[in-house]
Amino acid sequence: MYVYRVLQAALLSLLALAWAQADFGRWYPYSEALALGERWGRMVVVYFHSPACPYCDQMNTFVLSDPRVEALLRERYVVASVNTYTPEGQALARRYRVPGTPTFVFLALRKGAWEEVGRIFGSRPRTEFLAELQKMCAKGGACE
Repeated sequence: MYVYRVLQAALLSLLALAWAQADFGRWYPYSEALALGERWGRMVVVYFHSPACPYCDQMNTFVLSDPRVEALLRERYVVASVNTYTPEGQALARRYRVPGTPTFVFLALRKGAWEEVGRIFGSRPRTEFLAELQKMCAKGGACE
């Protein structure tokens, strides 16, 4: 029993440390992103993608890797990466009525519940995507 309590205390300490040092430059699994968004008062962007999606590759290569896009995502959002080829990804895609990939669903925590405040479907040029990110940020109250 003592060993169990020591291990439990160590695990809780590690979790507390992880919460204290959230890395908003990385992308998280869906449930972890929601928890971090709630903890830090940030909007969550749920990025639905699939490995066979050429438009996802285009977004990853030319848009999401742009330093201005990366900076805005890191400063204002928590990003959840959802692969629609996984069982969890398929269930989430149904839940959010995702028509295809890439799709970005923007969530804001309001009155204790996550509410969709907007979405982007398909590939966009980087300047257009950056403008959409700023618009969603303002719409969700994360850019105040």
